[in-house]
Amino acid sequence: MALCGMTAPHFTTIAHFVSTLRDDIAKVFAAVLTVCDGQGLIGRGMFAIDGVKLPSNASTHRSGTRAEFTQRAEKLETTDRIARLTKDARPLREWLATHPADRRGPTGGLRKSHRTDNESARMATDKSAIQGDTGVAAVDAKHQFIVDAQAHGTGSEQELLLPVVEALATLRTSTTVHTADAGYHSEVNLAALAALEVPALIADPDMRQRDERFADRDHHTTAPHPLHDTSRDAKQAVPMFSPSDFTYDADARTGVCPAGKSLYRKGASHVTNGYVGEVE
Repeated sequence: MALCGMTAPHFTTIAHFVSTLRDDIAKVFAAVLTVCDGQGLIGRGMFAIDGVKLPSNASTHRSGTRAEFTQRAEKLETTDRIARLTKDARPLREWLATHPADRRGPTGGLRKSHRTDNESARMATDKSAIQGDTGVAAVDAKHQFIVDAQAHGTGSEQELLLPVVEALATLRTSTTVHTADAGYHSEVNLAALAALEVPALIADPDMRQRDERFADRDHHTTAPHPLHDTSRDAKQAVPMFSPSDFTYDADARTGVCPAGKSLYRKGASHVTNGYVGEVE
């Protein structure tokens, strides 16, 4: 914001800047931290670690394992429209030839590849699955300076804790406490932190159920969307609506659905079984 005088640059400008100057940005980031540390702005009392899933400019339909890509190519090549579909299969075959092995996670598990952005990953979110990366950062408690920032092509937060802790080795002291939420909790991570003798507070998944301070936590829970409840009970019993659940203003020609959303007319009137209707 300082460089552009509060004029927001176009997102393509930012993308070009980041993609072409990655190594230079890392050096500038390190230099800024060195200056801040010299001014006594890095407290080293506590480093808080957290992350967020970020979508990339890549379609989830191009994600898969080598076996899945091979199956798609064979399906395209064995249909009746040979000429056209063989052409469609060619990019799959070229990708398979240049990528002779599947991606593997840190424990050796199979991880899906992506044909246009192979560093990204298919990740589940609260709303849907996205193709992207998980950005994770560590913040110093004294003045909320970001002391480390990384991006990884995985949706597993458990895999991201130790890379950040290792990156902070030159900044922390023997008493620096590292904190993270329950998404980073695992027996493997706890054992590694103990071996490194790194003080840490990592919430476990059942922490709030045991802590009396969260006894009224359900009071603050966001009410479920009346038409988009993804809970297990909602899936077992999908609500059905009748015409009486909707209201219609004939003068304004608008309706209101059970969720309180306005419905607007789209398209021409039509007759079905003797009833005149409008497409909404």
